[in-house]
Amino acid sequence: MFFSDDRSSQLKRHFLFWLAVFFYHVVRIGMMMPELNNPSAVRALVNFTLTWGVLPNMFISYLVAYYLVPKFFNRQRYIAFTLGLLLAMCVLVAYATIRNFFEISPRLRSAIGLSRGIIFFDSFRPTIIRLFGNPPLICCLFLSIKTLKSWHLGQVRSETLAKENASAELQLLKAQIHPHFLFNTLNNIYSFSLNQSPKATMLVRKLSGMLGYMINECDEKLVSLEKELQLIQDYMGLEKVRYGRRLDMQVEIHGDFENKLIAPFLMIPFVENSFKHGTSQMLQHPWVKLEITNVRDQLFFKLSNSKPSLFNANKQNGGIGLINVMKRLQLLYPDRHQLDISETEDEFLVNMQILLEENAFPKNNIEVDKALAYA
Repeated sequence: MFFSDDRSSQLKRHFLFWLAVFFYHVVRIGMMMPELNNPSAVRALVNFTLTWGVLPNMFISYLVAYYLVPKFFNRQRYIAFTLGLLLAMCVLVAYATIRNFFEISPRLRSAIGLSRGIIFFDSFRPTIIRLFGNPPLICCLFLSIKTLKSWHLGQVRSETLAKENASAELQLLKAQIHPHFLFNTLNNIYSFSLNQSPKATMLVRKLSGMLGYMINECDEKLVSLEKELQLIQDYMGLEKVRYGRRLDMQVEIHGDFENKLIAPFLMIPFVENSFKHGTSQMLQHPWVKLEITNVRDQLFFKLSNSKPSLFNANKQNGGIGLINVMKRLQLLYPDRHQLDISETEDEFLVNMQILLEENAFPKNNIEVDKALAYA
């Protein structure tokens, strides 16, 4: 990365910048000189370029960028910053004065086309113009690149921090979902155990498979959609056993789910909520209907359940599980999902769409029934 903050990249950037400044002045000064047809003229050009084109610019650029700006300007000490600039320019004027007065080399003066008899102030005047015109321009360019680098690194740090925060929040949300889900499932098994029902063994076996999935798969960012659907079928199977014939449950799953990936535990909280706050609160004619369809990479999830006459909407809309799912959808599928939760007088409805990702390395996942219905 060109704007990397490591020492090696920083040295390369500075070297390339001053090399560009050097060649710019070589061309600029060379165009004003006679033909460079002898080594003396070439040495004079390089000498003049270094002493007038590079050194003064380096002095003012580093002084302003690494001392005056951070120490005074960024701290809103503008008077001190201005005085520092004036002092720096005085140093440059003193440098120009001494250099012109002592005349570094008569051959240099001859090589760049100046008369030997030119008086001091005739050469000093264009030098001052050169000092007050060129260094501020180069310094502004140097500051612009440094500011651009700082902005870029700030953006990179912000993005990295946002990703780390999102990852930490997702882990927290998963940690909240797991015990919440387990608590409700174990309650179902407990109710059968009290009656010494043989169905408790089957329920424990199903729960064992669900726990294995949770432990082994749910730490992944994405899991197989087929396995996630199998989890939903197992859970609804547990609930069907619990409620028996008094529950009208319909589950329809259609589409090609092979090699499709989804974030774990995005659908099950809605299913769980439909039983906890809907079906379990009804004494007569409870029902649940689930439709899951996949069209290309678009997953359509529709869940409806009966609604008790005395119903607190905040319970089914704002449970821990649903709040966590909404947060995870915003973090994992920004601009790639739609979620609509609504209700009528006797029905609670969830419609969700998610743009899925495809697994580039397909595995031998478990088969999911394309159409499943519970009587």
